[in-house]
Amino acid sequence: MLRKKIFRDIKRNFGQFFTIFAMVFLAIMAFSGISAFSDGLKYSSVEFYEKNNLEDLWLYSENFTTDDIDTIKALDNVTDVERYLTMPGSVDINSKEGSEPLNIQMELNFLDGEDDVKNISSMYLRDGEEYSPDKDGVWIGYYFAKARGIKVGDELIFYVEGYEFTETVRGIVSSPDHVYTVSDSSVIFQNAADFGWAYLSINEFPKEYLYDEILKEDDVAEMLDSAADIQEAVDAYTSMGADIDFVKDELDIDEDVDLETALGKADLINSGKASVSDKEAFIKALDPDFKLEDCYVYPNAIVDVTGTAPNPYIDSKELIQFEDKLKSVKNEIYELDDISVSAITDRDVWGSYASLKAESEEGDTYSGMFSFLFVFIAGLSVVTTMSRFVKKQRVQIGTLKALGFRNRRVTIHYIAYGFWVSLMAAVLGLVIGGPVLGQPFLNMELSMFDLPGAHRCILSKNYIIAIMIVAAITIITYLSIKSILKESTAQTLRLEVPHIKIKAKEGGKGLSARLPFSVKWNLRDILRSRSRSIMAIVGVMGSTLLIVMAFGMQDSLNHYLEWEFDNIQAYNYKLTLSENVSDDRLEELFDTYGDASSQTVAIEYKDTDGNIITSAITVNDSDGYLRVSGHDTSTYDINDGIPDSTKGDINEEGALYATEKLLKENNLSLGDTLTWRIMGEDDWYETKIVSAYRDPQSQQFSMTRAAFEGLGETYVCDTIYTDDDLSEITDSDIDGVSTITSIESMKEQMNSMLEMISSMIVLLIAISAILGFIIIYNMGILALSEKMYQFATLKVLGFKFRKLALIYAQQNLWLTIIGIILGLPLGYEFTDFMFKYAIGDNYDFFANIDLSAYLIAIIGTLMIMLVTSVVLSRSLKKVDMVASLKANE
Repeated sequence: MLRKKIFRDIKRNFGQFFTIFAMVFLAIMAFSGISAFSDGLKYSSVEFYEKNNLEDLWLYSENFTTDDIDTIKALDNVTDVERYLTMPGSVDINSKEGSEPLNIQMELNFLDGEDDVKNISSMYLRDGEEYSPDKDGVWIGYYFAKARGIKVGDELIFYVEGYEFTETVRGIVSSPDHVYTVSDSSVIFQNAADFGWAYLSINEFPKEYLYDEILKEDDVAEMLDSAADIQEAVDAYTSMGADIDFVKDELDIDEDVDLETALGKADLINSGKASVSDKEAFIKALDPDFKLEDCYVYPNAIVDVTGTAPNPYIDSKELIQFEDKLKSVKNEIYELDDISVSAITDRDVWGSYASLKAESEEGDTYSGMFSFLFVFIAGLSVVTTMSRFVKKQRVQIGTLKALGFRNRRVTIHYIAYGFWVSLMAAVLGLVIGGPVLGQPFLNMELSMFDLPGAHRCILSKNYIIAIMIVAAITIITYLSIKSILKESTAQTLRLEVPHIKIKAKEGGKGLSARLPFSVKWNLRDILRSRSRSIMAIVGVMGSTLLIVMAFGMQDSLNHYLEWEFDNIQAYNYKLTLSENVSDDRLEELFDTYGDASSQTVAIEYKDTDGNIITSAITVNDSDGYLRVSGHDTSTYDINDGIPDSTKGDINEEGALYATEKLLKENNLSLGDTLTWRIMGEDDWYETKIVSAYRDPQSQQFSMTRAAFEGLGETYVCDTIYTDDDLSEITDSDIDGVSTITSIESMKEQMNSMLEMISSMIVLLIAISAILGFIIIYNMGILALSEKMYQFATLKVLGFKFRKLALIYAQQNLWLTIIGIILGLPLGYEFTDFMFKYAIGDNYDFFANIDLSAYLIAIIGTLMIMLVTSVVLSRSLKKVDMVASLKANE
């Protein structure tokens, strides 16, 4: 019988139970779906890093010899060390038949030919054959190959510092240290088609590049310069009958030199007609023992520290111990006498690892905030609804008691309503959340991150939240039924009489006497039903807050776009210079494109605890093309200082600019002295921080050229800024320039990222709007069902339907407006909190929400309220006055 009663009651109160189901379902779906993608990204990366052995440390030097590598390997807690050479390069890509090939930037990594197997950051083979140092060819990064349609077997033309060489694609691979790659630090979102990376054996390095470098050495260059004079001397001596050995002895030339070959090849080299083999023959003629392998330079090395790195997303004793081990290994390497290591960095500084970790943590934080709000708001509304439903059933409860049903049986019966409805909603939300929400979000992230085997991940916290919501509804239902069961059967059989604490006065005076009846009636009803009114306000407030946050995220990111790419970076193009550009060529570039420039200097500084931290200084000589921003986002030429944020002489020897966020995180302030050194140098500087600026994208230091040169350092620019139109020029068109980047291309990259974020925001807005509609609809149903007796009385007294509908809608409007008023500022605060604490440490965003976002939230919420009020008020036409008024008899 009770089972039939459950189905009958659910059918009669379908609106209320449907809203309970919908709110629990949406809350759990949002939480589990968003968590599935953020947790999946984290745990998939941990699995990939562990399986393919991501390096623990990166070492930098002028050159790591085999003896250096063996020495480092011999250290305690070091399992393996590998060396390699990374150089910026480019590749020609055929876009369309008959058209000129596109020259695309690439990062080329030449691996040590003595390593039979790449054990550290091993390649994940997507297609083709496994890497081996004795194989020719190239192994291309998967995302770049996919974006450009590159396949195994294709022949590609590569360029390094202007030297051309052709390689066959042997494999398409992914790598744990190249999950995310960008062409330079100013790029936030790199289109995979615009930049790639590749692995090659060092044996594939263009030989002519090395030969030309050898030809620049002093003794070799001297031989080339004097080749004509030597030839004259040889001719003179041989004409007198002297042999070549006598000539070499007279000219003080080493007896092992093949002078005849050397002079013949020198003539070709000096005339510019020498081939690669001619240059090789010339060098071998001077040094018969010459081996090209001895010329390979390996400025980079990676270290695998003993043990598996623990999960960085979980604070644990093992993680602390491993970090202590890394510090110990770092110190041991620095203390090695025979090896000059300029810098050692760990995973947190490596761009690929740091970017993915930051993205995972950002997603975890902002998804957690949205999910928490969804769960909290929906949970409050559901609990209120179930409590009201049970109280509405008091007469039926009394009837069951009168029929002999025990309290325990009645309690279980009513608990079943909320338990089963919420349980089914929670289970469905858990099942659907991952595929419907989690997978699209994960796919968006995987468009940036090359993470093989990435998958959604449902952790125990999702089940715990679901259980907590079901348990909360069950407990509230139990407490509600328990309070009713304490009453006698006779009391329970009568409707609950409202507890009126405010007495109305006959013929009231003052303001209350002049208030319309509908206002006084609604004020009294709100005071009588405080809990329902508060829950209604909280529900509307939460819905408004969510809508403001969703639109506010979009507005704030658009503001960042303007701040960074219109105000701070106030140029049209920047030219990143090649490493070996000559002074003469640099002057030519200055004459052509202007001398607005900057130099990025890698540094290490000591924080207040004495820890050494890696950072960078931008030495700014850009004539206002690269500006610094004040706290209010106003921008200034670095040579002018920043009003109200400068304390000292900005051109003083070593005077530093520091970003506000960096100062805050290191407990530093203006006027403090910072201890720092240029990476790779032994001398430490102690200079003052004279100005604080704000940078939304990079937390580091800046300095004027005068302050940098005041230290005795030589300014060597690596970037030129210009307003010239270089749209028709490619990277390879300008000698001495490795990369040409337009401000428009950076905007496009950012817009691509914003488009992905927008799709996420659209989903959040949709869920927020649906949740808001359900909350307001539920609020209307509760208010209508609880006031049916009063409406029946008013109808008997002669009130028409339009008057009753006005009274009903008026209260809903009041509560909605209060909720909106509270929700708007909270929406801003939550958005600002999210941008300050959810995004990566390298960013400094803040909420900047347009008026349109607030108007959308206000108008949207009010429209939902008006529609639901109109729809629900129609039931007032069907009020059974006799049944309603006899309910308490």
